[in-house]
Amino acid sequence: MKSRTAVWFLCVAALLLFVRGSDALAFEWIAVAPNPAYSRDLAMGASTLAMSFAPQSQSINPAGLTLFSPRDDFHATVFLNPGGLWQLKNYADREAGSRPSLARAGDGARLLLHGAALQSHIITLAAFVSQPVMARDDTARYHRFEQRSSLDYHQNSLSMSLALHPRVSVGGRVDRYYRYDRPEGESYSYGVILRPRGMNVGVQYQRFPASGARVWHPLDRRSDQSTSAGVAVVRETFTVSAQVMNLTQSDQPAFLEPHAGFEWRPVRALAIRAGGVQFSRSADWAWTSGIGLLDANWLRSKVARLLVPDDVLQVAVAVVYHRRTPRLGIGSLTCAWRL
Repeated sequence: MKSRTAVWFLCVAALLLFVRGSDALAFEWIAVAPNPAYSRDLAMGASTLAMSFAPQSQSINPAGLTLFSPRDDFHATVFLNPGGLWQLKNYADREAGSRPSLARAGDGARLLLHGAALQSHIITLAAFVSQPVMARDDTARYHRFEQRSSLDYHQNSLSMSLALHPRVSVGGRVDRYYRYDRPEGESYSYGVILRPRGMNVGVQYQRFPASGARVWHPLDRRSDQSTSAGVAVVRETFTVSAQVMNLTQSDQPAFLEPHAGFEWRPVRALAIRAGGVQFSRSADWAWTSGIGLLDANWLRSKVARLLVPDDVLQVAVAVVYHRRTPRLGIGSLTCAWRL
């Protein structure tokens, strides 16, 4: 037990030192924080397509959306974003004065509420609100992103998954994009996860609006029409995953781009993650790492637990290199609680 405690504290201390020391590094650093859902994806090299996930640890594949056991009749849950308190302070300092009183109340609710979900037998539905996104071709996203409003570019989403069989899940998702309250197009996606013995296989397609792709973080390199595929070996204490992006469009910048990730749970309250990306048609590559803390499943009765890890706090860091020279650092924080 002492050795496990030492591992836990060393990992947390190392990550905090890296994040705190990032401003002193020579390359540019951006913070996608607080990020309500994507820190696990970033920490694992954006390779989570074939993995099941809790709504606050999303993958691009809606077939992975998982709540309670399909044997249960009906459950409903709400997801809160405590990290939104940081966003709320920035909003009050810079934007609240230009918004009517009723609009300010709605903005505050959107920053603190991540979404809601319900499940009836094999059907799971989830709605997500005000998830921050970035336009793929908007290079300004790399500059002082931490000071941009999360209600600037964001998406509202409705996702559904069907557990057709213990080894087959399918899902679909519709996203609507906004700049503040002004709609800027819709997208849709669908996918499948197959679970042959000992391995998960996932395939996902997404179609973005004519104005272009919106992405979650700089390592999310989907194209206007993206087909991606991945595999994962999932065990109780570890997961190994890999995927390739944009399989059907050879003229896209992320065609056959390899992503890989690893997750290890030495104790139930801690997940250690790492991964990497080799950018296609480029000398750039990236390594990623992160932790997940406090799996809330262990604080709940068995009937209220999810079938997948339910980490309350997740931190991710990534460094993008041009050949051997670091040129960009990325940090992400997710803090979410399911009622």
